[in-house]
Amino acid sequence: MKKLIIAALGITLAASGLAACSSDDGDSASGDSPESGGGRVTVIGKANASEYWSKVKEGTMAAGADLGVEVVFNGPDTESEGDKQLNQLQSAINDKPLGIGFAPQDGAQDGAPRLLDDAKAADIPVIVYDTPLPGSDVPLTTIASDNAGMGAQAAEKMMEETGGEGKVAIIAHGEVGTAGERRDGFRDWVEENAPDMEVVDVQNGESDPAKSRDKAQGILQAHPDLVGFFGTDDDSVIAIADEVAAKDMDTTVVGIDASPDVLTLLEENAIFGVVVQNPFGMGYKTVEMLVEASDGTMPAETNIVSESVWVTPENMNDAEVQEIL
Repeated sequence: MKKLIIAALGITLAASGLAACSSDDGDSASGDSPESGGGRVTVIGKANASEYWSKVKEGTMAAGADLGVEVVFNGPDTESEGDKQLNQLQSAINDKPLGIGFAPQDGAQDGAPRLLDDAKAADIPVIVYDTPLPGSDVPLTTIASDNAGMGAQAAEKMMEETGGEGKVAIIAHGEVGTAGERRDGFRDWVEENAPDMEVVDVQNGESDPAKSRDKAQGILQAHPDLVGFFGTDDDSVIAIADEVAAKDMDTTVVGIDASPDVLTLLEENAIFGVVVQNPFGMGYKTVEMLVEASDGTMPAETNIVSESVWVTPENMNDAEVQEIL
């Protein structure tokens, strides 16, 4: 019987009275505009179509409805279009909204700081969310998970299940940003706390299901005795779990992030546990703090760190967990 564990970091950003709002799909900017005429906030995600970013968008729209502002949400089709995301950021700055929320892709990390300098010169408040942007001091705050801690938590759960011995591998969803922090957090924890476990391979699945599956297949063929496998996002985790199941291997799978497919595996008791992020809450909080900043109330902290929560088949129907899921 295969053993699957999927760990993900949840974000406990509480927001009361969140109203559900409709959202537009597609590549162009979209938003729901209240009749109050309270101004406009632009939020740019890493992507525009995935389940995770759709939930972020829903949170931003709910905040806009609650706070009486128009929210424009935009993002590239995939998380591997840094140049396109930078163009969207430039367009947002040219539009001069009340504020800009920005989740930088790996490919936008180098070019974004210069554009954020332009936003500062135009007196546009900026908040970075989901993924830190180390190259800029312009953002008023960064709303993000402790990504290194997420990786460490996944490693600890893997060690508990496997007994802390044997070969393990990693598929990340990128090279830098959240992917790099989660990857390194996992690897560092293993090196420091599990001397009998060895990380034998690390691959980049580029947050692409097909590429992640190819990477997982190659690693499992090269290491048929793999005892543990870690994925840094839901695409990599699903790909890993599917390949482990297809090969009927006794490999413990741990990871970060959740999606309907991941939750289905949990419901079927194919997964030992999963901790999910709260993208809705992150989107809501980003808009809320941008509106406050536009009114002169600046964030009290330069970094807002979200906590993690471990979800199992036994507690996944609890009210607190369901609110996050």
